[in-house]
Formats: sequence, structure tokens, C-alpha cells
Amino acid sequence: MPNFITHILASLEYAFAIITLLGGVIAIHEFGHFIFAKWCGIRVDTFSIGFGPKLFSKKRGETEYVLSLVPLGGFVKIYGQDPEELAKDPNPQPTRAFSEKGLLQKISVLAGGPVFNYFLAVFIFSLLAMAGVQKLPALATRVVYGTAAYQAGLRSGDVIKTVNEKSMHDFEAIDHEIAISADKQIPFNVERDGKALSFRLPIHRQSLADAGGDSSQAGQLDGLEPFGREAVFAVSGANQAWGIQNGDKLLRFNGAEISSWEDLEAVVEANLNSLPSKIPFTVERANQKLDLLSPDISTMVKTPDWNAARFLEANELFNGELFVGEVVKGSPADKAGIKKGDHLLAVNSIRIYSFESLRSTIQTSGESAAKAAKNLDNAVVLNIVRDGKLQNINSGVSATKNKDPLGQSFMAYTIGIVSAGKAQLPKSVFLERTFNPFKALYIGVGEAAKHTAQTVVGLKKLATGEASMKSMGGPIMIGKLAGETLSSRGWREFLQIMAIISISLGVFNLLPVPVLDGGYIILAIVESIRGRPISQNITQAFLKVGLSLILILMVFAFYNDITRVLF
Repeated sequence: MPNFITHILASLEYAFAIITLLGGVIAIHEFGHFIFAKWCGIRVDTFSIGFGPKLFSKKRGETEYVLSLVPLGGFVKIYGQDPEELAKDPNPQPTRAFSEKGLLQKISVLAGGPVFNYFLAVFIFSLLAMAGVQKLPALATRVVYGTAAYQAGLRSGDVIKTVNEKSMHDFEAIDHEIAISADKQIPFNVERDGKALSFRLPIHRQSLADAGGDSSQAGQLDGLEPFGREAVFAVSGANQAWGIQNGDKLLRFNGAEISSWEDLEAVVEANLNSLPSKIPFTVERANQKLDLLSPDISTMVKTPDWNAARFLEANELFNGELFVGEVVKGSPADKAGIKKGDHLLAVNSIRIYSFESLRSTIQTSGESAAKAAKNLDNAVVLNIVRDGKLQNINSGVSATKNKDPLGQSFMAYTIGIVSAGKAQLPKSVFLERTFNPFKALYIGVGEAAKHTAQTVVGLKKLATGEASMKSMGGPIMIGKLAGETLSSRGWREFLQIMAIISISLGVFNLLPVPVLDGGYIILAIVESIRGRPISQNITQAFLKVGLSLILILMVFAFYNDITRVLF
């Protein structure tokens, strides 16, 4: 397909996502006001999808239904919401006016928008529960050798039963428990080869500084990873003693089927003291299966801490993870002379055992150099093997303002390389779903309640200064998030974001701030207590204060949106 057509289709998909998310969430909000007003016998003069110039309108009964040019929202014109409207109407209908209704009816109309936002979120979460969500199992798919998790006793393949005495259903639950346990040692109960084992694992505090100097902190367990690695070899130098070539995919090792690098480590670990002097193995090379035999390993020296990782390293059996698959042109690595195929061993004399530890070490080195106001041009020393020879290379790091999925900026320090290895999902990934509509509804309500609580906490942190105003986002950020989510992550993620935005809109509108639904509810309650309407002067002053607050928030949100997009 020609590039310009692909670009047009991508742009249309992006526009569709923005219109669907923003327009849909706001239209549902306005429909909530509309339907509750009708239910309470209040006249609704106009119900508009979108705003701006009218594209289409049709009057049905007493209500004009309008489709307007700008499809990002809508509005409802409710008769008598402004008390002066009733006084100026030549043919007043007091029984159909909002201002003449009782307190509970007024509150139901005002709260109808947020209520329908909540209904939308519950519906989406229930739909997702029935469609199914792919989950990673509660499994230590990979435990990186030499890390805190490994040293504490956890091993690749351990089935994690409980963390901190809480049952674990999937890896997301494990990740959450780790995140809230910074600076603690927490108990892990696992199952390994049918045996129950317990460990206490140290959770350290990870601090991520954003571009504005603010930081977010959460617990992290070094070495526990939910993904494995493909069983593909990488070699440094032309003559590998086992006859392995770069890119060979391992199929069998000493008679055992191999489907991941973790399988290879497990087979070696289980048979360290009983491996034959020459090990048979099978690889796939250029779509052909080759049966090979290792050199004699009977004279190999074994140390007290001999294990699978040491055995594989001693025999130069390497996964491609720490081999350079690509060097970004013009990057610090490119300028330093790093080449495709280089085998990375250490950074600043710190031994690395995974690409994640490489990334983390470079990030820490960059942060330290920046904090000390040092030149980033020689921030790291890389120990590499090239063509079988050990070399030390000085490299700079680049500082890039990066963004998380919600648009929050942070400084990322990188050297500009891509790993030659490939991650691999665990075999036991499962689709969590239910066909029971009542259970799906229960799950939907629970998810909506959880995100409602998170939204309330987030607003509280903004109000008390615990969270930076830079974290606020407006329609530009929401639209960008909608487009990127649908195009890169799929409809499930898009619907989930839509549900969360719907909840955020509902909660925000219930704040007791004038001009918002919550502010009008407060006015209605005060009028009900007083037994008569509040004077127009007081009402107008009240609304002006609220409007000023909303305008200030909008300025912050738009400023943040513009800086995120442009910078």
C-alpha cells in the first residue's frame, strides 16, 4: 500500500479515536442530564451532540435534537435552570421548569451526567471482562543470575503462590504488591518441582525523576522478570568451540526439548553433576535441523558455586540479549565506536546479566553525572568482547525527555543500542474472561469503584500539593492518548482508557465547585434549607468564583498539553 494512503488511514484512525473517546464520554455525560430531566418531567429544549455550527437538527416533540460541527462533546438546554428564564417567558410552564422542582429531582438531574459516566465505565469494564483480558501468570518466568531476587533464593520457573501473605492470581498482582512494599523485606511462598518453599525478598525504593524535578517512588525487586528469552545463540568471534553460529535456535539439549533460554538453564541446573562428557544438542540453522555434539567437558573445572549460569558462560553459550543488535546512527554508542555484534559484559565495572540491568546501570550513571553537573560525553565505560577480544570503550550518554503513557515527562539516559535478543512470553499466558453477565457486571462495578477511588486520591494530591500540577492534562493530551492507544495497543486498551476518562469526568464534575454539577448541587441544597432562592447577585458571584477556578485549571491543563506536544 502506498505510503500516503497508509498515512491517510492512520490519520483517520487517530481522528476516529479522539472523536470517539472525547465526544463519546462527554455526550454520554450530557445524555445523563437529558434522560433524568425527562424522567423528572422537566422540559428539555435542546439536546446537541457536538457544538458549534449545526450540521443537522430535527425537532421531535418539545426537544430539538442537533448534530453540530465539532463532535467533541455536547450540551443540554434544560428549561428553567436559570430562574430568570421562567420570569421572562411569555408562556411560562412552572410545572415543567427545573427551578420549580423539589430538591431530590434537582439533584438527580444535576448528578445524572456523572452517574451516566459511571454507567459507561461499568459497561466497558463488564464488556472487557466478557471479551477477556490477557494475563501473565503468577510465575517467576525469569530470575536474573546475580540479582537480589536470585541471591535470596528465587529461581526461574518458580510458581508464586503468595506475596506478603496475599494470594497471587497473575503477575500484575505480584507487581502491585512489590510496588507498595518499598524498603521492606517481604515473604514469597512459591512452588518448585512440587515442593513448597519460602523466601524473604528485599524490595528497594525506585525513584524516577521527571523533567521538572519531581519524582515518583515505588518498590522494585531486582531480577524478577515476567518475560523469558528465545533460545537463540549469539557468538563473539569466528570460532565457537561447540560449532555454534550466530542465530542458531536451540531445539534439544542432552535429550530434553528446549523452547526458551530458561528451559536450557533449567536442564543444565538439574543435570550439572550428571552431564555426559560430550553433550548432544540440536539446533535450527537456515531452516535446517542440525544434530551437533559438544567438545569434551569432562576436564572442566567446577567451583563450589557452580551453577547453570556459570556453566553456560564458561562454555561461551550466550543468549543474544547482551549482544548489540543495532546501533542508532549518530548516538553516543555510534560515536564511541560500538558495533553490531559486540558482547556487553559490564558498565562502569558493574557486571551486567540482563538488558534491563544494562539499561538501569546506564540510567543511574546518567543521573549521577547530571546531578554532579558533569559532562555526559564520558559518563560510562563499557567492557565488551569483540571478535573474541576484551575491550574497554568510553561512551557518552544522551539525555532525552521521554514520556509515559499518560504524557508525564521524565529524563531517560541512553547510549543508543538495541539488543540482539528477543523476549518471549511464558507458555502459560492465559485469557481471563467470564461469560456470566452477572459476574461480568460485578467485575465492572469493582473496576469502576477502584478507578473512582484512584481518581479521588489523585485530585486530593493535586489539591494538597502532593502531586505536581504538571501531571494535569487537558483535551489535547487526552486526544493524543486516545489516538496512540487505539493505533498501537488495540481496542481493549482504548476502551479501558475511555472508561477511566469517563470516571475522571464524572468525579471532576461532582466537585463542589461553582459552574460544575457539584457546585449547582450545593446551591440547590442551600436553597432547599433556606426555603427560598438565593439572590441573583450572590449566585452570580458564586458562579464567577467557580468560573475563575475552572479557567485557571484549564490554563494549566492546556499549558501542560502544549509543552508535552511541542517539547
